[in-house]
Amino acid sequence: MPLWKEKIKAFSIHLILSALVITLFLLIVMQFWYPGALFKLENVWQGLKILIPVDAILGPILTLILFVPGKKGLKLDLSIIAVLQLSALIYGGFLIHQQRPIALAFVIDRFETVLASEDYASNISMGRFANEKNHNPLLTYVLPAQSEQERSQLLMSGISIKKQPERHYPLSKYIDKLREASLSPESLTHLSSEETEILKEFMQNNHSQQGLLLLPVQGSTYKSIILVFDVKTLSVKQYLNISPWKN
Repeated sequence: MPLWKEKIKAFSIHLILSALVITLFLLIVMQFWYPGALFKLENVWQGLKILIPVDAILGPILTLILFVPGKKGLKLDLSIIAVLQLSALIYGGFLIHQQRPIALAFVIDRFETVLASEDYASNISMGRFANEKNHNPLLTYVLPAQSEQERSQLLMSGISIKKQPERHYPLSKYIDKLREASLSPESLTHLSSEETEILKEFMQNNHSQQGLLLLPVQGSTYKSIILVFDVKTLSVKQYLNISPWKN
């Protein structure tokens, strides 16, 4: 077989294996670390646009260049390429995993993402949520200031109430607060044509919105979408890729 055909064969095999590994990695990212619209909300694709070409394309190209059947040290060359690819994937995966939303905290009138990398996140008292249904990410209510004096103290501290782990509580006791912040479909008059279609489809699939709350979710990127909260099950029914406010 001509050398160029051997090289193309090695390149193709390496490319297919790389694609399979990347596909598995993407499934984990999109299904477990950033479920639903959280992937788009946190702009994960921005990081993956760098990681995927480097990991899935550069490795096979190096194989194409270096592969010569019977070449001395070929196995070492291919092993080094595989190690470099794997190292890049592990490092990139670690960074993406550290930036994943581990909680959606309801602050005043909206949900905000709590990232795994934020120091206070690990100090949220999970004992309070022991009797709550497991969610991914965790849903919490952030207790606001209960008096003018406390409000002044919070302002003086300069620390956001979301970043105070002792203020995070289960949502079940604060459903009325969520109801007050819920958006009505009729109020969403600023939508683009694409967003209008998303809202229309949601309403067609949910003729009665009783027990469903439309609540804003703001990501760490400051992008916003709408979360459909089911009061009966105290869980996220779905995410709508709709901006809750006029830009």
